[in-house]
Amino acid sequence: MSKIHIHDRHHAGKLLSEKLAPIIKDRDCVVLAIPRGGVIVGDEIARALGLQLDVVISKKITPPDYPEYAIGSITYDGVLYYGRDWNRYSDDPRFQEEIQKKKAEVTRQIQAYRGHTNYSLEDKTILLVDDGIATGSTVSVILKWLEKKNTRQVILVTPVIPYTTHEIIKRFGVQIVALEIPMEFSSVGQFYRKFDQIPDQIVQNILAKYKK
Repeated sequence: MSKIHIHDRHHAGKLLSEKLAPIIKDRDCVVLAIPRGGVIVGDEIARALGLQLDVVISKKITPPDYPEYAIGSITYDGVLYYGRDWNRYSDDPRFQEEIQKKKAEVTRQIQAYRGHTNYSLEDKTILLVDDGIATGSTVSVILKWLEKKNTRQVILVTPVIPYTTHEIIKRFGVQIVALEIPMEFSSVGQFYRKFDQIPDQIVQNILAKYKK
């Protein structure tokens, strides 16, 4: 069971801000949030620490006949993360179609949220924020993508990440700041009192506040 009582995403953001404040002191940081829930957490962190908020998106890639089973993930510009069962399904003739479809979806979403796919992250400390991480598939591909962006440092920030996923993500050489790293894990929602769906309009409204 959770040792920390997280009421909702706003509360999670406040708690994480307190942990981050001494870590990022005097650094040039950007909060890069993963929609939708991660934007709520990221907004709290950005406001508490006086930082800029932006979004980044990836999509899980699933086998043609198993739409719930993630075997990898992709970014808008085609960076791929291969899960352990990738090779089992990648020979399926429909697989390339799935990859192209997910890549197009990511591009469309980023255009809707940001208006463009240009990122300027050189020499910045990136706070990559999500509202909780389960398998780490969507986060892993973003970490691969960030490796190409000449950032100064990447800190993964999340209220909850299971211990097994934590160990996988550590291999990327990033710092992880979390409220909970449970050995037993069934879902992100079990660590929140309130874990509701976030309408797209709320994300759009938050991001509009940061547009220059």
